[in-house]
Amino acid sequence: MTYEEAVAVLFGQLPMFQRDGPAAYKEGLEGTWAVLALCGNPEEGLQAIHVAGTNGKGSVCHQVAAVLQCAGYKTGLFTSPHMRDFRERIRVNGEPVREERVVDFVTRYQGRWGQPSFFELTWGLALETFRAEQVDVAVIETGMGGRLDSTNVLERPLVVAVTNVGLDHQAFLGPDVRSIAREKAGILKEGVPVVLGRMRPEAQSVLLEQSLRTANDVHFAGVEPAWPGEAPYAAENRATARKILEVLDALPGWEVPPAAVASGLRNYKALTGQTGRWTWLPPAPSGARVLADCAHNVDGFARTVDAVRAEVPGGQLRVVFGTVADKDLGEVWPELPEEARYYWCAASIPRALAAEELAVRAEAAGRRGRACGGVAEALAVARAESQPQDLIWVTGSIFVVAEAH
Repeated sequence: MTYEEAVAVLFGQLPMFQRDGPAAYKEGLEGTWAVLALCGNPEEGLQAIHVAGTNGKGSVCHQVAAVLQCAGYKTGLFTSPHMRDFRERIRVNGEPVREERVVDFVTRYQGRWGQPSFFELTWGLALETFRAEQVDVAVIETGMGGRLDSTNVLERPLVVAVTNVGLDHQAFLGPDVRSIAREKAGILKEGVPVVLGRMRPEAQSVLLEQSLRTANDVHFAGVEPAWPGEAPYAAENRATARKILEVLDALPGWEVPPAAVASGLRNYKALTGQTGRWTWLPPAPSGARVLADCAHNVDGFARTVDAVRAEVPGGQLRVVFGTVADKDLGEVWPELPEEARYYWCAASIPRALAAEELAVRAEAAGRRGRACGGVAEALAVARAESQPQDLIWVTGSIFVVAEAH
């Protein structure tokens, strides 16, 4: 079996939420426990940092992992979804899981794994990889929510963190911020220190209530100064990552030197390979700059729109935008600039909202543009129509940003 064939099995034969949407969602941890039992329970004994949140949790995980690498720890990293290659989800010291390991995993277990979801099986592969590689520590990003997320099988992480809580995936996590916060709070474990990022008071109160029940020491990330040219949410994520590392450094047997913190936080994208967050792509022939960012929910757009506008003081903002069919766009429209020129598109996944339908809904919401079909077509048209002072912003979905790279 080749790597391409192994990945085709994972993508083609398993329900996958990122691709298929609600039809692929599995509530409960029974499937996860079955996969882990098949793999010999590789979660046992894993030293881990577990991070949940609506936005920023992936970036925080990349930052923490980068610092731990700089501190000399062999570090596993599990995040989702991937941008271009499935192997990006599972890294050891910044390097994606080897193709041979993916092939071996599928070859050994295909036909024996029952009916897991794509995420459950990928999580099993990640844990088996971390065990085989004998990592010192793993940094784990939840997939969705927390309480019923597949990653919530870690009996006693070193530190747990919640970056923030906003409105996303309400069909599964609850209709309001407090309900969603209860699901995120499900990763808190008895006596394990908790780091809370900057968040709404109503979300924080829910997490503090849960922390009292589970006897957690709670640490607040706070804020820190922004660095020139970085994303508008970067300083907040960095403050959360820094606090996680401070808490870890205070635990017996762990040492995170200041030099490692400084180097890892400054260079985390190069160290761990993260892309798609406030990433500058090659400019258009006109000279117009092209910015890609994975904002995809109300909070994400609220945090980025003003910063994007600031990048086009004298030009036209052109937005290449696509989303998924199950997204509640009624919450999103007020956050999207009315003055922008939009290029509606659909990523190459079954879950994508058709560009023509997106254009109709946008017109009703006062956002004008043209339906372009695929991401490549939309970006090509935006680039061709742009003027030197314009900015092209690719956003709306990680799948759209992935195809634009």
